[in-house]
Amino acid sequence: MRVTTLLNKLLNLPGLRVRGIRFENDALIIEVRRRFRVLTCPECGTQVGGRFHETTRRWRHLAIWGTPTFLEGPIRRLRCPKCRKVRTEAVPWARHRSAFTRRFEDVVGLLAQKLDHTAVALLTGIYWPTVGAIARRLVGEHLHQDRFDNLRAIGIDEISYRRHHRYLTIIIDHDRERVIWAGEGKSAETIQGFFDELTNEQRESIELVSIDMAKGYVNGVEANLPDATIVFDRFHVARLAQAAVDEVRRALMRILDPEGRRFIKRSRWVLLKRPEHLRGSEKAKLDLIRRSNKDLYRAHLLKETFLDIFEYKAPWRARRALDAWLAWAQRSRLEPFVRLARTVREHLDGILAFIGSRLTNARLEGMNNKIRLLSHRAYGFHSAAPLVATVYLCCSNITLPEIQLA
Repeated sequence: MRVTTLLNKLLNLPGLRVRGIRFENDALIIEVRRRFRVLTCPECGTQVGGRFHETTRRWRHLAIWGTPTFLEGPIRRLRCPKCRKVRTEAVPWARHRSAFTRRFEDVVGLLAQKLDHTAVALLTGIYWPTVGAIARRLVGEHLHQDRFDNLRAIGIDEISYRRHHRYLTIIIDHDRERVIWAGEGKSAETIQGFFDELTNEQRESIELVSIDMAKGYVNGVEANLPDATIVFDRFHVARLAQAAVDEVRRALMRILDPEGRRFIKRSRWVLLKRPEHLRGSEKAKLDLIRRSNKDLYRAHLLKETFLDIFEYKAPWRARRALDAWLAWAQRSRLEPFVRLARTVREHLDGILAFIGSRLTNARLEGMNNKIRLLSHRAYGFHSAAPLVATVYLCCSNITLPEIQLA
């Protein structure tokens, strides 16, 4: 069997035939020629017969027997009658504006779904930023508009990816458990970019939106989904009650005498835990607070009563209990809980919407933990674009073709 025949079978690339080989600087250069004459515009897909210009290009391919391998062949330029521009032709073995073959980039994508970018760069012999560039090309090809079809319940939350308040907004599909959109920032303008990508039909299909109480998100959702039900995340709301208890404790520590502080010292986690999770010594500490400081114990009871409301199954029972709690909190003479009552009253419908839907951002918080791991294992990203591409690649159910390397 001739070497060119062997390489044709090994490469098995569409539209190419091996003409010859040579070694150059310890790399294997495979000279190839195309099997077609028609030129295709990479933007609109228009096919034309004449060429505008021709040159020679190299594409990095998977190594053969451990030797860096490149394909070398002609690439042509065409004048597209539809786009009215001169463009480099689209070829079936490589993506547009890429110096790598499709198989090479697919391998990089498969590795990037499992490993950090530094390890991928070492295994494939490319630069670290190139891994992010390849991820963006793969996402651009595999992430389709149909991911927005038949959305019923979505979740919106932010995640910090760098210091100095650099954030991404992450949107997931609760039903299919995948990220459907990610963008830089955490404002109403940020999520407007998501809604701009939806058709009217796709917007109308969304019934539930789980978010925290961030004003920017609330305004963005209300402006674009007037008929959808906003569900404020239960755990974000519960955190407000826990913060109010902690604020009461800290205020008392500042004004009490040493004897009074002795009773509530080291009580933070005792006050924040649910009673069923307390151990024996912690129960004793809570009982000591009950007997020694009525204001702090009243704050604890307010917090526990508020959290118990989320266990109701019937919305009308939850509404009645919440109205009673609001009245109690407002006359409690504990300023943190008076402020919390005002906040709860302003967001009452979204808080009660949880009772009927039982929808939370727990799945989204789990996705955020995975995204933090992606960022940490890459030792940080210098900009949002490569992180967004990595999030889509690893969290949007993108399936790349399986390639056997060994």
